[in-house]
Amino acid sequence: MKKFLLFSMLAFAFMACEEEDIETANRVSFESGVIAVEVPRDAVDFERIITVYTTTTSSSDRTFDIIVDTETATLDDADYSIPTSVTVPANSAVGEFTLTVSDLSLNFEAQILSISLVSSDGTFGGIADLEVTELCVDTIVELAITLDDYPDETTWDLYDLSVSPAVIIFSGGPFINPDDNGAVKKVEFCLASGEYGIAVNDAYGDGIVNGGFEINEGATTLASGAVTGSGGSASFTIE
Repeated sequence: MKKFLLFSMLAFAFMACEEEDIETANRVSFESGVIAVEVPRDAVDFERIITVYTTTTSSSDRTFDIIVDTETATLDDADYSIPTSVTVPANSAVGEFTLTVSDLSLNFEAQILSISLVSSDGTFGGIADLEVTELCVDTIVELAITLDDYPDETTWDLYDLSVSPAVIIFSGGPFINPDDNGAVKKVEFCLASGEYGIAVNDAYGDGIVNGGFEINEGATTLASGAVTGSGGSASFTIE
């Protein structure tokens, strides 16, 4: 029993020491594991400051390499620039670098850029996913079109009905045959309060067989319809 008690005390002391080592280890990490970056529409060279933190301080500057995981990145290379390193100044535990993003191909679906911090001095480095999206200060709505086996006949137009005459503000299609056969194609928009209309057109004039369209705001369907003959349409309101 005494041997077992001694062993338990030693094990507890070892675990406590391990936990203390983890807490006081020399580490560098990002402000968060997932960092949201919202870029204004059509912005050029939009800047987002990213902060890093260390668990210890030093009497001299410390520089950490910034490594981009190009294999998992979904953010287009042309949309961003990022420095190759970040410096934490002497006697500080905080450093900053600037991510520069241009809205060339962004939408409201997050584009991912995974980055990590690396040091040659034994510092444990952190990782983070930058989730880059186009900024929407109004309402995000989604158009979902279910296509048939002739997607190259399908086009669509989104109208602003708040003005007279109504104007087309977004368009899409035709889709690719056979790659998009039977597919559900989704497009998101950022819309201000007002009245809108959606028209889905079929160039051949026989409609979309077993298909149609929906306009959704989150889990709420604002408008829907079938595409028969040369097309189908519906109107909806954004509050």
